[in-house]
Amino acid sequence: MQGIPIIVDGPNYINRVIELGIKPNHIARQLSLESLREIINKKLADFDVKEKAEIVEFVCSKKKFGPRSQRFSEKEQELLLKRLKAEIGVYVDIVDLPGSSEKGVDTTISSKIEDYAKEVEILILLSSDRDFVPILKKLRGKVKVFLVSLKNDYPIELRNEAYATIFLDYRDLFKYHYPEFHINDFTKEKCAELFSEADDRILNQLRIDWDGFVFISKKVGAMELENIKVRWETFGRYNEYVGPKAASDDKYIEYQFKQIKLCWERNASGYIDMPVEILFPDEMKKSQRQS
Repeated sequence: MQGIPIIVDGPNYINRVIELGIKPNHIARQLSLESLREIINKKLADFDVKEKAEIVEFVCSKKKFGPRSQRFSEKEQELLLKRLKAEIGVYVDIVDLPGSSEKGVDTTISSKIEDYAKEVEILILLSSDRDFVPILKKLRGKVKVFLVSLKNDYPIELRNEAYATIFLDYRDLFKYHYPEFHINDFTKEKCAELFSEADDRILNQLRIDWDGFVFISKKVGAMELENIKVRWETFGRYNEYVGPKAASDDKYIEYQFKQIKLCWERNASGYIDMPVEILFPDEMKKSQRQS
């Protein structure tokens, strides 16, 4: 067999991403197993592992992802699975067993781990489920299992049975497409998508051009300002001003949406580094104060 296999406990993995404060609609649209494999390969180099991960197996059931309060809709589930199935080197295995539990998923993953252990020296497991402790204990010394953690509260029982644990930043798990929307059709939902689809690992700047298109640009500061009507202060890196977690904050998105709409309504232009209502006060209120 060529390459290191990555086995993903789908329901467990999606729940862990939701627990970080990211809404299902952003996960459905942007979460990527290709991105996951890319960052894992970079992290493996820190352990002097020369071989690369190639195959990603995502195992799930037909049950909707997410806890009750953040349950995926049917549309979101279909979108996510359709995208993952289309990614290179990614295989989605949907276990169709009766009942509401995910034990069928656990059994399938345990079988895959045992099968791969006969062929490879290293494998990657994405799950924080303690049910995998017995199989890892059984294979101790036969295969090096790397676990993947998104937070520091990973179960110590699992870590004890694994060769090592790779810690990842959630930002590395998504793809970013940088859409643009016309101000006339701009809604709070589109505003959330706009912010979610921008990469918090780099500098970003919110802009509106003279044609009325709202977008977040990788060109920041005073770079490439031709046809730019208004631009906001540059968003710093790793501050969660953009990205799927920022877009999951309803109050933050509500504020940004109102600022963008107000900016256009008041015919603002130039550079904005404070609330629009302060820089461009309402003309009626302005005249009242002057009188």
